[in-house]
Formats: sequence, structure tokens, C-alpha cells
Amino acid sequence: MKLATATLLLLFGANLIAQDSSKPRISAFFDRVDDGPAFFVECRNTTGENVSSGAGIWASSLRIDGTIVPDESHTGPGLTTDVRPGQLWHGIIAFRQSYHSFFPAVKFGASVRRARVLPLSQGRHTIAVQCAGVWSEEVEFYWESEGQP
Repeated sequence: MKLATATLLLLFGANLIAQDSSKPRISAFFDRVDDGPAFFVECRNTTGENVSSGAGIWASSLRIDGTIVPDESHTGPGLTTDVRPGQLWHGIIAFRQSYHSFFPAVKFGASVRRARVLPLSQGRHTIAVQCAGVWSEEVEFYWESEGQP
């Protein structure tokens, strides 16, 4: 009984640590437009003041495979609104494998959609994003660079 209780407490505590609500969250985003992997990013406004959804603090830095990549992104359509303290900001980030100027509309509650040409080698990669000075956990993804025959 004591072992079961200790195990449950350990699992509950680990779950609380894993769900740090101040850290940005990254999820895979699948589309048929971007010609590369895309991600849905969720960031909490931890600044204590209203911040425009178009401000640069949202997804301000990206780390791919442990290296910060230069910000050469292009922002597509989207309306700005204030994100109040404690509220969530949502955005879509795509790593296109070739340049094209078309930007689909934002969806699923995202405020902005950003794309950058970032050629990726085939295989395993990691991504982390920084919002308002806070880094997300690294998320693992795989990219296949082979095209259709």
C-alpha cells in the first residue's frame, strides 16, 4: 500500500512538473501548403501587461537541433489583438523547404502564421521556441526530404 501511494505521488508530481503552464507548448501542425514541417505554438502572456498578438516576443527565437536559428521569417495574414496577462497566444510556424510567397489564412485560433525557408536534412530533429524570454521543452520530429517519383 505504501509503495502504491508513493508511486502515485511520484507520478502526480512528475505530471505537474511536465505541465509547466508558463512554458511555451509546441504541437505538430499538418498542412498541404507549406512544403515542410509546421508547428502550432502556444505561449502564455507572463509579462503582467497586455501585449499585442503581433508583437515580437511571441516565438521570438527558435532552436533547431540545439542551435538558435537567425530570424528570417515572413509573417502572413492575421489580425492583431491584445493578449491579456495570463492569456494564451497561438501561432503557426512553418519551415518551408523552398521559397514561395503564398500564405494561407490563420486557423484554429492562431493569431499569426510565420514561415521561413529552412532546409532540413533528412532524419531526426528537435525544435524549441522562446516566448517572452521563456524556452519551451525541445520537441522531437522527423523529416523525410525525398520527393514524389
